[in-house]
Amino acid sequence: MGFPTFIVRNVLGRPVRTILTVLGVGVGIAAVVMLTGISSGFERSMAAIYEARGIDLIVVRAGVSDQLSSNLDEKLGDTIRQIPGVNAVAPSLMDAVSFEEANLASVLSNGWEPEGLLMKGLRIVDGRTLEKSDEKSVLLGRVLALNLNKKVGDQVSVAGEPFKVVGVYESDSLFENGGLVLPLRELQRMMGRQGMVTGLVVSAKPGVDPKALGKEIEAKVGGVAAVPARDYVKGNLQLRLARAMAGATTAVAIILGSIGLLNTMAMAVFERTREIGLLRALGWKRRRIITLLLGEAAMIGGFGVLAGWALALLGMRLLMLSPTSRGFIDPKLPATAYAVGLVMGGLLGLLGGLYPAIRASRLEPTEALRHE
Repeated sequence: MGFPTFIVRNVLGRPVRTILTVLGVGVGIAAVVMLTGISSGFERSMAAIYEARGIDLIVVRAGVSDQLSSNLDEKLGDTIRQIPGVNAVAPSLMDAVSFEEANLASVLSNGWEPEGLLMKGLRIVDGRTLEKSDEKSVLLGRVLALNLNKKVGDQVSVAGEPFKVVGVYESDSLFENGGLVLPLRELQRMMGRQGMVTGLVVSAKPGVDPKALGKEIEAKVGGVAAVPARDYVKGNLQLRLARAMAGATTAVAIILGSIGLLNTMAMAVFERTREIGLLRALGWKRRRIITLLLGEAAMIGGFGVLAGWALALLGMRLLMLSPTSRGFIDPKLPATAYAVGLVMGGLLGLLGGLYPAIRASRLEPTEALRHE
């Protein structure tokens, strides 16, 4: 009997215990893979908002952690336009609205200038884009239009006010696909923030260093922070919370998974003490015993990784059944999420199998053969 066959026989020889351990490990890995995938998807989606439009800098009120809580005078855009190296500036007003009839909460609503820089990242799939003469008009993201069952020409109530759907758009960003766009003046009026915006986006001229331009903007315009788009995305509060949650879940899953696997391997060693003693008496070295048991733990960990990947895919599909999640979560898991699950499976196999393997290797053949 070959060494690998010996490992497979020992693992599959106790099917109930192996299945329960694999499921325990798999659930932990699935939770980590899903959270890693969701946080990675959020980051990609936010980055797509700026990359598709060639936006280099985000200007917000200094000291705020989220653009929704920022408040700037719209006229600052005129000051920033005069700074050498600035190619274009566009104001942005953001808010969150709900559609209780569709069980949707915190839908992203953007107030943008029609025909402005921010409109460039939208692909109109039905109807038309916003025009400067539009007032009670709205664009719906493709996902939001499906969730609300609305099409071009329909009326939709936004914060209690009726708006006509003039177009349905698609974007590279899931956030925008699940949101809506209003003329800037309309959203300012509805929020009672005439002349105010939550941020300004800046496009730099070719060859201009965005970081250097950001410092110049901060020097000439007091009370603002001009952050490179990529740095702004990485420092986003919601993304930091998502990454922290994924990290905490990983730590808990590693602890619980390694304990469960350690218990399984310890029981296997206890039940096979005589067998291990016989192998030692036949000339097996300590290192070979350790390799055998670590191989069994690795095999269980590998099955746990496969189970975790499958459960994560199933979990993402179930999340997509919720209209709210459908607008903000990408069901496709990135390669990094699968890699995290694979590394976690290997780590669990090592942590769960190392101590029982070392303990088994130290058994003396005569002592082990007398074990009842």
